[in-house]
Amino acid sequence: MNTGTVSVRYARALLAYAVEQADDKQVYAEMQILAERLRSVHAIHDRIVDPTVSASAKCNLLEVAVTDGKSKLSGSTAAFFKLVIGAGRGDCLLFMSISYQDLYRRRNGIVPVELVTATQVGDERRERLKQLVENVEHGKVEWTHTVDPAIEGGFVLMVDGYRLDASVAWQLQRIRKELIEKNNRII
Repeated sequence: MNTGTVSVRYARALLAYAVEQADDKQVYAEMQILAERLRSVHAIHDRIVDPTVSASAKCNLLEVAVTDGKSKLSGSTAAFFKLVIGAGRGDCLLFMSISYQDLYRRRNGIVPVELVTATQVGDERRERLKQLVENVEHGKVEWTHTVDPAIEGGFVLMVDGYRLDASVAWQLQRIRKELIEKNNRII
């Protein structure tokens, strides 16, 4: 069976259960943390798929990864971890957490927006851009700002899967490509 199909089915079931338990918002926050941790700490994934590690140890590892041992995991997420690990689907957890986030956003009218700039942007400009996006999208905006010096200047704005690239790096790349094409026509 396709990993994407499995992930979406589990995510739908988790969302339905979390809504029923009235902790879907907390599960959403936990799935964001889980996805970030699984992307950045590859050892977590390695332990989850290791057949020599017990199911309870895997669930404990996931709980600590999500809460840092500082808070309590929601009941829905704890039950979800037991279900996924028990079914031997730990390898799909990253996709499941991303699918849950997408379903939750769609259900609650949340638009993910990411702004990438070469340097830190002032609060006034960021707020003005946020207002502009909110007016166009007519929904709640989930805002993320990242500083990436590699874009050299300008900005990249990603709104719900669409990308507006006004970075200096992209413009230089486009100019380079045009020069190469013109040079190839001359020869």
